[in-house]
Formats: sequence, C-alpha cells, structure tokens
Amino acid sequence: MFAPITRSMTFTLGLCGAALSPDLLAETENETAPLAPTLMLGATNVTARNLGSTTENTEAYTTGSMSTATRLNLSIKETPQSVSVVTRQQMDDFKLGTLSEAMSQTTGVVVQHNDSDRVSYSSRGYSINNFQIDGMLNTFNYMKSDSDTIIYDRIEVVRGATGLTTGAGDPSATINMVRKRPTAQWEAKTGVSGGSYDDYYSYLDVGGPLAFDGRLRGRGVVAYRDSDSYRDKYQQQREVGYGVLEADLTDDTVLAVGYDYQNKHVQGTSWGTVPYWNADGGKANLGRSTNMATSWSSWPLKDKTAFANLDHQLGGGWQLKAAYTHRESDTDGKIYYGGGGFPEADRSGMIANVSHMIGTQKMKAYDFNVSGPYALLGREHQLMVGYGEAERSEKSPYTVDGPRSADYESVRDWKYMGDIAKFPDTVTNVTGAKDDTRQKAGYLATRLSLTDELHAVLGSRYGSWKASSTTNRYDDNLQLSGVDHSSQQHNDMWTPYAGLLYDLTPEYTAYVSYTDIFKPQSERDSSRKYLEPVVGSNYELGLKGSLLEEQLNLATALFWSKQDNVAELDDSVPPDPVTGEEFYKSGGKGNKVQGFEAELSGEVMNGWNMTAGYTYTHSVNGEDQRNNTNQPLNMFRFSTAYHLPGEWQALTVGAAVNWQSDVYRTANRPVGRRANGGLITERTDIAQEAYTVVNLMSRYEFDRHLSASLNVNNLFDKKYYDNVGFYNGVYWGDPRTVTLSLDWKL
Repeated sequence: MFAPITRSMTFTLGLCGAALSPDLLAETENETAPLAPTLMLGATNVTARNLGSTTENTEAYTTGSMSTATRLNLSIKETPQSVSVVTRQQMDDFKLGTLSEAMSQTTGVVVQHNDSDRVSYSSRGYSINNFQIDGMLNTFNYMKSDSDTIIYDRIEVVRGATGLTTGAGDPSATINMVRKRPTAQWEAKTGVSGGSYDDYYSYLDVGGPLAFDGRLRGRGVVAYRDSDSYRDKYQQQREVGYGVLEADLTDDTVLAVGYDYQNKHVQGTSWGTVPYWNADGGKANLGRSTNMATSWSSWPLKDKTAFANLDHQLGGGWQLKAAYTHRESDTDGKIYYGGGGFPEADRSGMIANVSHMIGTQKMKAYDFNVSGPYALLGREHQLMVGYGEAERSEKSPYTVDGPRSADYESVRDWKYMGDIAKFPDTVTNVTGAKDDTRQKAGYLATRLSLTDELHAVLGSRYGSWKASSTTNRYDDNLQLSGVDHSSQQHNDMWTPYAGLLYDLTPEYTAYVSYTDIFKPQSERDSSRKYLEPVVGSNYELGLKGSLLEEQLNLATALFWSKQDNVAELDDSVPPDPVTGEEFYKSGGKGNKVQGFEAELSGEVMNGWNMTAGYTYTHSVNGEDQRNNTNQPLNMFRFSTAYHLPGEWQALTVGAAVNWQSDVYRTANRPVGRRANGGLITERTDIAQEAYTVVNLMSRYEFDRHLSASLNVNNLFDKKYYDNVGFYNGVYWGDPRTVTLSLDWKL
C-alpha cells in the first residue's frame, strides 16, 4: 500500500532537490534580493484587484479577460455569449486533477462516462466536440486521455455555437485549456497526496528567469499518479511532463516554445457499462465495484504535443500573433470486457467486447492573426483578422487474429475471469484503416463602439472542410482484397457571427447574439456512410454584471437553437469488432433546444470565493418530442471557499454541491425466451432520479511555504448512475473518497 506513495515522494523530492539545490537557491536569493520591495504584500494585493487573463496567484474564481469566444481580448461582461472559467485556484482548492473533474464543477456542462476510459461532455443538449489548447483548435475526435490539469492556468468554457473561432461545430460549447507560462520571478511548488483506494499523486512545478536579465524564462512541470479503484481490477498510472521556454526576442517580440507529455497506463479497462437487467428481466442489482473485464484488459494512451507561439507588438496598439502545434496520440492495448448480453443466475450470459486497440492519431494546426484599435466616425473600435488550418490523421495497422476457441467471447463466469487468457494476434506492417480530416478558414471580428453605451461585435469565418475514411481488407497472404472508402468535402463555408451589447449602467450590460451552425459530421452510419451535415442557427439573449470592482461576475441568458440532421448514437448496432468504431443515425429535421442559464462567479467578499450556476435545457426533435433524455432538464453547480479571518486566517474551508434532475434512456429489457433459448426483449426506460453530491475541502497553512489539505468527495456516499441506457446498462458514479495532501512552495 505504501510503495506507490514512496515512489512518488522519492521521484518528486529528488527532482525538487536537483532543481532547487542550495547553490541555485542561494544564487536566486542573491539575484532577486534587490527586487524584494516589489514583492511586498501591498503590491500583491494591487495585482489581485486588477485581474488579467492569467488566474494563477490571483486567488480568484474568475478572470479579467478572455478570447475563446471571439479571439478579441474582452472581459466576460463584454463577451456576448455565456462563458465560464475554472481558475487555477478553484482547481487547487477542490483538487480538480482531470478535465472531467473540472467540468463536473462547471455551469451547464454534463459529464458522463461510457466506460472506465471514455468520457463525454455535453452542453445545451449536444455533445461538446470542440476543444482548444491555448486557443488552438484540437481536431482529435474526443479527449480520450481526460488530461491532467496540473499544466493548465485555467479552463475557459464558451457555451453555445463558436463558429467564429472553431469553425464547424454544434451549439454546445467549446472547452479551451490554457497552459501555465513562465513567471517573472523564481517560483517552485511541489506536493504529494494520498487518497481512498490507494490513489497517490505527486508533482513538481518550477519556473522563473533563466538568462539575459530575465529575457529568457522557463517553466517545467512533472507529475505522477498511481491509483487503484473502487472498481474491481481497475488500476491506473499516469506520467505528466511539461516544459516551456519564453524569450523576449526584442522589446516588442515574445517567442514561446514548449512540449507537453501525458502517458496513461491502465489495467482492468472496461468497454461498456454494467448490465441493468438480468436474463429474467429483473434488475441485476450489480454493485459499484462490478467490473466484467479481465485484469489484463487495457486501453492505454500516450499524448505528445509540441507548440510554438509568437507575439509581436506592431505599434499603435496593434499586435501580431502566430501559433503552431503538433500533437501525436498513440494507443496499443487489448480489451476483453463482458459488455453484451444479460447475466444469468449462474453468472453466465455475458458476451465479451474484444478488440486490439492500436493506432496513432496525429494533429497539426497553425494560426495567425493581427488585432488592434482603429478610428471610425470619431470613435475607437477594435479589429481582428486571421487565418488558420488544422489537420488530423489517424492510422491503425491491420491485425490478424490468432487461434482462439469458438466460445472465447462467451463469459462463463463474469465474476471470476482470471482463467481467460489474452487473445493472440499478429500486428502486420500494412494499413488496416486510416482517417483524415482537414479544415482551413479565414476569419475576422470587430468590436464597434456605436455610442458610449451601445457596442456591436461582428464577425465572419469563411473556409472549407473535408474528410475521408478508408478501411482495407486483406487475404491470408496479406494481399489487398477490398477497400471501404468514404469521403466528403464542403467548400465556401461561411459562418456569420453578430452580437449587440448595451451598457445599462457601468456595472450591467444587456446583450443579444446570433450565429449560424454548420457541422460536416465525422460520424458514419452502419453502412459506413457519413451523415449529412448539421445546419441551423443559434440565438442568445442575456444580462451580465461586473460588480465589486470587477471581482464578481454575474450572468443570465436565454438561449435557443435549431438544428437539422443531428447525429445520434445507434444503440441497436454494436461497435465494429476490429476498429471499435461506433455507428450513428441522423436525428432528422427540426431539432430544437431552448433554455436558461444563470451564473455568479468571483469574490463575493474579502477572502470568500464562489461560483454558482443553474441551467435549464429542453431539447426536442422535429415532432416536438423530448430527446436527449439521458441529460438533465435542470442542473445546479455550486463551489465556494472561504479564507477565515483573524486568529483562524491559516484555515480555508469550502464546499461544492452538484445537483441535477432525473434522467432516463430507453434500452432493451428481456421479457421472455424463444424455443431455442434466445431472449426476447422490449424497449424499456432506465432511469436515474434527481440526486445531489456534496464535496468538502479544507486547507491549513502552517506558514507561507507549507500547507495541508483535506478533501472529501461525495460526502454522503450517494449512490447514483453517471450514465444510463448506454448499451442496455448503467455506469456508476464515484463513491465517497477522502484525500490528504501536503503542498510546499518557495
């Protein structure tokens, strides 16, 4: 039990010792001694009261500006869309160590697991498929790695359509993960934690000036997790590395280059849910620890990303930005999971999903834009114009199955699977399947000051999108015997964006916004043909406030959208047994979503941070029948932390509350048997009633360097389903966990 945390502590403290040797610390102290007056408490307070885009070291639950929605650097109040920000302080307070954990405390975002290693995010009735890192479009199909958040300064979420910055997409949301950057002064942080189910974590984060009187700066982050699980046989290890160099090439030019790495190892991977019904049609009542996977079942993932950013001041307030990123994701693991069928009384009846998950995804993207102020009709306005391209390619080798018994996929006893051997196969040097997606576009946006109170944000994106998919078939001699190929291309894609804002008072602004929706779909139906593109429109009407010297943001919004040809997962068709591809069907015409959101985020009083958000989302199809019933109509997210005053000023306490209304989805339930023993099923709802999950946090600062934290998630050990009806089953939410952490900073 103690070996993992011992390894983690040795790993972290060894790196800390190497990076912060006495000679280095002495040198740092000598170099920074003359600057000590600038680090006085008063100066820190002034910085915190004038929030910029960076949230680290601000102790804030909001940000001063962001550009995810329009690429214009605007405050939340000036942005004519609903936005949320998970800051570094909130992630540290509640130990939000993964993207899923951060999104679970974000207004309007639904987090659901399809199995142990696939997670999906939804907002406003649609899946979230647009991800950005440092504002650069991520063209991966989905964030399979559920990335570690230790390398990020903040996570920005723009709800609704974001065609101006991401191109094709749903009116759901865009998630933008913004990396940490080097600091002007030397900073170092390290910590270890241990939690329930042998969950151990350690990290080291060091940054500061490196040379040339601080004109060259650097930062490095490493982290390691070693954890078991409340699910039988499931274990995970994750290695994280991040490094960035930032150089002032001139007084007006800053270049940053970096690399991040995340390597996730897993054992006991599931590929599907836990059965809800048994073979007799009654509830299976399988507990949270149920995992119908072999111990060797694994779906690992290794992500490697290199990036470069250039910022150049052109003069007169104008700025040039250029960015490039290259990401590669590799996987190679074999899965055996009893995800099909219905359990019999003797624990048979389950059919295994079996596959060799192997392949590589590569992504490259570049973007450049110029922005700045301009004068027109006696007023000053802002303009941004740019161009970008993003390309994703995926390739997997052809594999040849080795000998296996005819009943290999039939699980004899789903509770005891230790005698099931790993299936043999041969990985060839020929291509089994490949997939490519590319989009490119020019875009522009302007913020017009029509009067002192009235402003408009107008934008447009024009470009193209194309995709192709190929699956090859071979004979016994590995000679090509057939090709399944499909492709689509869409040119002259024009996406307009318009927002109108009116300052009712210096604190409050009313707005309305509109954008078109166009989404060429990468989902294919069971005949392996691409679904028709999604088209539609998105509207939003809202009120925003910036209060308490811009430390507290208030936002409310009404939203409605209409879409045609929305993809829906076809539960009646199993995934491809070779590639694991899931198949979809069109949702038809006239899908409509309407709803309401309200959010409060920031500092409500000195030392008291809070973010609270309520969302109502109603989605119907062309026949005005509610769809997406597996997502809640109502949802409430609340997080707060209070730094106690006076004699208790060393203590910070907080709580998070997540509540959602009931959900349900139709699945197949056994109702009888045929003469040959086969099951007869009928469509029946699987439901999860409304539930509340409460988390607690506390942190005690022994001095300015050392602190200890205690976090309790799911305080009342609420039993609930995170997902219902997916492949006739359910996915259990996490039980109560307790984590104790020690953190040290320079």
